[in-house]
Amino acid sequence: MGRARAIPALAAAALLAGCATYVDETGGLRADWRSGNLKAAAQKAAELSSEAEGSGDELVFLLESGAVSRAAADFGQSRKSFDRAEQIMAERDARGGAGAGDEIAAILANQSYLPYSGYNYDRIMAAAYQAMNLIELKEFEAAEVWLKKLENFQADAGAKNAARIDAEMRAIQKAQAEGGKRKYDVSRTLADAGVRGALAQYYGADFLAPDAAVRARAVYANPFAYWLSGLYFSNRPADASDKSRAADFFRLANQSLPGGNYVAASDAARAEALADGRAAAMGDFTYAIFEAGCAPLRRQFRVDLPLYIFADALPHVGVNFPYLAPADSGVRPPAFSGGGKTAEFAKIADMDEIVSREFRDGLPVVVARSILSAAVKAGAQFAAQYAVRDNSAALLLVAIAGSAYQAATNDADLRSWTTLPKAVYLAKLPTPRDGIVEIGGRKVSVDTSGVNVIVAKQISSASPLFVRKFNFKEK
Repeated sequence: MGRARAIPALAAAALLAGCATYVDETGGLRADWRSGNLKAAAQKAAELSSEAEGSGDELVFLLESGAVSRAAADFGQSRKSFDRAEQIMAERDARGGAGAGDEIAAILANQSYLPYSGYNYDRIMAAAYQAMNLIELKEFEAAEVWLKKLENFQADAGAKNAARIDAEMRAIQKAQAEGGKRKYDVSRTLADAGVRGALAQYYGADFLAPDAAVRARAVYANPFAYWLSGLYFSNRPADASDKSRAADFFRLANQSLPGGNYVAASDAARAEALADGRAAAMGDFTYAIFEAGCAPLRRQFRVDLPLYIFADALPHVGVNFPYLAPADSGVRPPAFSGGGKTAEFAKIADMDEIVSREFRDGLPVVVARSILSAAVKAGAQFAAQYAVRDNSAALLLVAIAGSAYQAATNDADLRSWTTLPKAVYLAKLPTPRDGIVEIGGRKVSVDTSGVNVIVAKQISSASPLFVRKFNFKEK
């Protein structure tokens, strides 16, 4: 490309590259969500997922749509969204992640250009929500299919995340070299004390360098998902093996939590009695599942980085990195009582911790890719300015275009499933003889025999408490 073509091409790229972040795009949806206007939130989520159809952002918008539609009791839209989301995740898993073209686009622009492939917690909660959709609709055979997927997602999570991180690290290491020569020295940038100090303010002092041997082997268990599987198979067992599986799931739920969970522990004991014939059923109990608040948002902070290209240090370049910003909604579990007894809620899933665990394990890749992207763009600007060094007017245009391009493509990838809860709680009490329980000051009529489940949700202190119920009977 000649000098005359290079300058407008760089400027055009800068203009085309600029776009709103995911947090900006979902601002209206989240405002309706936090206020408790579920109908408006569901409509916005469905519109966003429809507009994103076929794009790299479709999956994350589908997850938002599935969760919000479920909360609004629009099971048709929720099922449709989660079905399509699972299809996309399966397709991307089969391809082994992003393609070469996607990786190049991410380096030249930013990481939000990579297709959103979903995190382990996305897969697990999407399957849990879809199973609950089907249980509430009494489509029990279909629910069992999703519970099996849920079991597989839980079992595969650690290995899948480790494989993804390893593959991304290899791609980054390869991108740093051209013709066998190391060109973009990410590790040298990270060795700078100022850079490490700035990153440590958000990530902690022990975040891993990108050229370290990263082998994340954490178990990405979601105790609520284990408990849900136990609840289903203990109440609708096809055979003795289902009863034993239910006891195992309850034990996993209890053991996955520091200090355990009294509901999961009591359910494990009851399911063991069911499995060995000491009990005929799980008893006449009413459970309450309470989803509180909102999952953390991804925000960004800027660090001025020294970039080492062609073995020389270029001027510092500002780069945005993502961090998690937990949302304190002020929501606390409601009172839950019946028959003169009160049951306390106990946390079964800390979604803040589950999300942050996977975020932390992915940090080395995110940091390395961000620095490499900045280096590639700075190197391109350096080369373009060198090519027109004898033409002051052209040199000025290239400098302006390069700076504009850096600014337009500098945003961190802020995509995440924002309508997940901050935490999930459980409570359990014997069903009163009159079949009336009270949650958050609201009376709910339940069946006096068998197991009942109340699903309650409060998104913020400004939103109302939403309540539904289901059981495991055919009608």
